[in-house]
This record gives sequence, structure tokens and C-alpha cells, in this order.
Amino acid sequence: MVVVDSKTGLMWQRNASDDRMVWKQGFSYIEKLNSLKFGGHSDWRYPTKDELASLILTEENRKTGLFIDAAFGKERNCWSSTEGAHHEACYADFYYGDMYVVEENYANFHVRAVRNA
Repeated sequence: MVVVDSKTGLMWQRNASDDRMVWKQGFSYIEKLNSLKFGGHSDWRYPTKDELASLILTEENRKTGLFIDAAFGKERNCWSSTEGAHHEACYADFYYGDMYVVEENYANFHVRAVRNA
């Protein structure tokens, strides 16, 4: 259900959202998790780009083919809360192992909620 990162002190949703969505829909998704008290908590939020980047491994996980620990789901892309320039948002691509910026209504990515543990 959740993964606690002892290095950063963050608690992560183990599996990201079931559905992919445009960036703005992610905020409603987070609100829904909070209303349901996901994992027994109601203070989940969108991760910043730096928080999400902390999940990117320096080497590909040979089991999953992704640059994220196998403790997490197999979602390739996840939005961050960080906005870029005009109508852009940052996201993590765990297949390529880096952070990118894209037009927020152009792409459909998963959302992985985070909270301070």
C-alpha cells in the first residue's frame, strides 16, 4: 500500500494511480485519496519534481526494466506538482531514468501521492 523512504522521510503510495490523466486531473485524484484516508492518512499531496526525482535510480532495475525500486509499481511516467513554463509540468520517466517537462494537457501520466512520514 505504501513505501516509506528512510533517507528522505517521505511516505509514498506504492502503486501510482490506476489510470493515466492530464496534469490538472491529478489534483482531484490526490483529493480523493485524502477523502478516503488512503493508508490511514488524509495529508497526501502531489510530489515536487525533486521529491519524485529522488525515486529515480542511477541504474536500471534488471527485474522491471525501470529506473525505480521494484518495491514500487511498474508505472513508467508520473507527474510532479512542479510547473514548467507556460502550461507545462514536470514528470518522471522511470523508463529513461530522468525528469522531463511537457505541455500539461498534452500527456496522460500516472500520479503517485506522497506525504511526510
